[in-house]
Amino acid sequence: MNRNLLTRYLSLLVLYWAAPFGKCELQNITDLEIQKKIEDFINNVYLPESKVTGFGLSIIQNNGEVVYGTGFGFADQEKGIPNGNQTQFLIASVTKSLTAAIVAKSLHEKFPELGEKVLDTPVRKLAPNYNFTLIDRFRSEYVTFRDMLAHRVCVENSDLTLIVESYDKSSDLAYRQRYATEQCGFRTKYNYNNQMYVVVGEIIEEITGVPYEELVNDFLIQAGMLNSSMASKDDDFSTMPHRAKPYYVKDNVSHPINTELVKRVVVYNAAGGLFATPIDMAKYMTLFLNSGKIGDNQVIPAEVMKWLIKPSIHIPLQFFKGKEDDNVIANYAYGLGLLISSYDSWQYINHDGYFTSYSSRMSLFPTLKLGIFSSSQSVSEVGILPLHMFITEILRGTENATEKVMKVIEHEKKFRNIVLTNNKQALQNFLGRNETTNIVESDEEIVGKYGSAIGGDLEVLEKFNEARNATALYVSYGKWSKGWLEQVGNTSTYKITWGTDIFQDFYALGDTSDSVVTISNGTFAFLQPQGGTMIPWTSFRLGVDISKLPTTSWDSDSCVSETKSKSKDE
Repeated sequence: MNRNLLTRYLSLLVLYWAAPFGKCELQNITDLEIQKKIEDFINNVYLPESKVTGFGLSIIQNNGEVVYGTGFGFADQEKGIPNGNQTQFLIASVTKSLTAAIVAKSLHEKFPELGEKVLDTPVRKLAPNYNFTLIDRFRSEYVTFRDMLAHRVCVENSDLTLIVESYDKSSDLAYRQRYATEQCGFRTKYNYNNQMYVVVGEIIEEITGVPYEELVNDFLIQAGMLNSSMASKDDDFSTMPHRAKPYYVKDNVSHPINTELVKRVVVYNAAGGLFATPIDMAKYMTLFLNSGKIGDNQVIPAEVMKWLIKPSIHIPLQFFKGKEDDNVIANYAYGLGLLISSYDSWQYINHDGYFTSYSSRMSLFPTLKLGIFSSSQSVSEVGILPLHMFITEILRGTENATEKVMKVIEHEKKFRNIVLTNNKQALQNFLGRNETTNIVESDEEIVGKYGSAIGGDLEVLEKFNEARNATALYVSYGKWSKGWLEQVGNTSTYKITWGTDIFQDFYALGDTSDSVVTISNGTFAFLQPQGGTMIPWTSFRLGVDISKLPTTSWDSDSCVSETKSKSKDE
């Protein structure tokens, strides 16, 4: 759920490290001395270095028989309500593993005769009454639940619709996925896609006849996660004292984020909308360490749990190796809603998530019978991985854990600063370029309604701007992307002065640079920095409307993308 490379930094880690190979018999988290080492590190090292305002933490050992849960900072700074093990945090994309578990469990119950093959059976066969359509005929007929849950459909991921809240219903977003363009060959690459999880939520509703949110609630009850819930449009943080409020930091001062921004995730609930407490996440982690059981309750069949952590697509190997005697942590595959990695030769199952300043991570070591979960309510400058590494190494008895993890923290801070600096430089270079070859249109030519097959509807208007005491251009897209447009010189580039609290998103990421768009030849494009340059994020065309778009991009006798004249209303 990302704006630029900085967000990618939060969700796809580039730095990995592990201590030298050691013993697998862990020290016990119930040992007060061990707890003190962890809490001292958090209070004296992690919080000052990361500048996180508060977070929740849970650790489990021995199939969930040993549980440690706590909180740091305040759930509500203004009211002085502290974080604790019963504070709800948005776990963001860690929710994907829960969606995958619910889907796999539901499919197993609905089609028991298929076994694991149900994941590799085309969606169109499992849900023949659901209008499942993607960019080409082949994908439409052969995409499976494994393809969508393992991010191997390889079509366009447009999180701008999430950020601006351009859709009110997940069904509308799911319908638009038929227009998502191909990004790579089907099943050839790992291509992260939040929208496919929204589609999964819609399809499992069709198959089970039960709304996705109700499936989640049933699952939470079965797992004993009674203090967790999905995000809702009716949420009122002022009456929810045990829900952690999000914050952003500006000039070293913490400010509360408009909690209405959090509700944007509701349409994307299947991809990242679960609020969970540290203690409830301890129960959730137990399912993975105890073959789907919590106590004597078999919540998910043991064989289904194996499906979730089975490699379904390889990912480019990423790691950092320090000295010659250091081993590495390396992500090498993706299962169903979970990354599959190696940590110092031990199997390491993990996933992280970020949205509206909440940042979460779940780390599972099945062989070591260890699980770690943490979630903060403000973005960390160093990420969550170093904290999980320190806890793991302390439990393993590593004597110089602090020294080793500090190297990782220093590296991550440098990397974050490089990303921010490169993003700002890319914007400065773009704004300072010579654009004499571009056609610059008049305000009258720019005004109008624009549309994007995947992104929705956008409008450019002329309104009176009191601050300028003159008529000016104004963009309105979704609920949150609204603001005044200021032309940069005599070019097709415009800066946006936001009229909503969406700017808080960018401050939460440490990105205080201007937001820019280009408007030329009937195309309105939001730009974002990537690879040291500014590239179009999502583009909109003047006069494009969903009712005029073809319902499919291919002919009935073709497997390639072709234009078809049939409209949605025909």
